[in-house]
Amino acid sequence: MRYTNKTLGTGDFETVENSITVVSQDKTITISSAKENLSKVFIYDISGKQLYKKQNIGNVELSIQHLAFAQQVLLVKVVLENGYTTTKKLIFK
Repeated sequence: MRYTNKTLGTGDFETVENSITVVSQDKTITISSAKENLSKVFIYDISGKQLYKKQNIGNVELSIQHLAFAQQVLLVKVVLENGYTTTKKLIFK
């Protein structure tokens, strides 16, 4: 056996969450990722009903236009190609 006085390290973590933005403007929702390609996007209303679904995106940005949603709070679930999943809250006007 050999003992050393080194401490274990975890290295630097990359925060993927801060690189995903979801913006609503003029009845258009724009979802973008700075580091990874988008894989899937789901949009739910506040009660959990799925309003929109898009898969196999393969791009770093997605614009969804001409949505017929009323003014409400939406939950946007984004899945990246590396498997990272996040959900963002959005006020759709």
